Formats: sequence, C-alpha cells, structure tokens
Amino acid sequence: MASQGLNGLDAGDVSFLRPALGGASQQETLRTIDILNAYFDSANIPPDQGEKLIQAAVNGGSKFDREGNTVLAFKQLPPNAAQIYFFSVDRPEAFARSMVKLITPLKQLGVQVVYLNKVDPTIVKTMEAVGLRVQQSDRPDYKIMAAL
Repeated sequence: MASQGLNGLDAGDVSFLRPALGGASQQETLRTIDILNAYFDSANIPPDQGEKLIQAAVNGGSKFDREGNTVLAFKQLPPNAAQIYFFSVDRPEAFARSMVKLITPLKQLGVQVVYLNKVDPTIVKTMEAVGLRVQQSDRPDYKIMAAL
C-alpha cells in the first residue's frame, strides 16, 4: 500500500463491491479523488472547499493512503505519533476492515498514538469497534487520541 501525495490523488483505481439498484452487486472502480469527492458531497462540503482542505493537508505535510473506499490522511508527529483523519464512503463493516489495514503501516512506522482534531462519531465508533481505546487528547491542538 503506497502513500500518495497530491499528484497521486487522481491516480490508480480501487475496486470495490457496491449493491446495485435492485439488490444485485456489481464491481465498480473508484479513484482516490472520487472517494474524496463522494465524502465531501456526503458531508455537504462544496468541491472547491474540499479541494482547499486537501491542498492545505498536503502543504502541511500530510500523506495519503487508501484501502477500499477509505482514504487516510496522516501526518507524523514527534516522537511516535501521527495526526490522522479518515475520508470514507465504505459501509461500516468495510470501513472497519479498511481502518485496520490503514493503521497497520502506521504501526510499522513506529507510530504508537494517533490524534484527531475533529470528533466524528462514525470514526470514533469504528475505532472503538476495531479495539482502539479513544480518549480525550493529551495535546491541546487535538480533540481525541488513541493508542495503537
């Protein structure tokens, strides 16, 4: 799983299954940029504002990784931590699987604690479901944290 910068946001396709109308399943391909756009659309964030958020993240040193229909933005923090945020259009079970797969490389980088500056109930619930203990942050710039 390779990390992608802004130049890679529209590169590469992700295969996933989504129930089609009528209950059947069909294979679809969704690019990283499409995942981000669908996330912003579902959160009622205008496309130009979403693009500015991603550009600010990239300019601030964030990197991106992707699994299924979930994109992880992460920025390493000293000493063994990372700021993270998930952009997901996965169903809950798929989001949980994607989260586990996206967190694994962070552990391999030596990240022991992750921080989030936004409390998203879906993300918190999923983090807890995959065994992460979410708690109030010990850093004033962040709302919550979880040990990996």
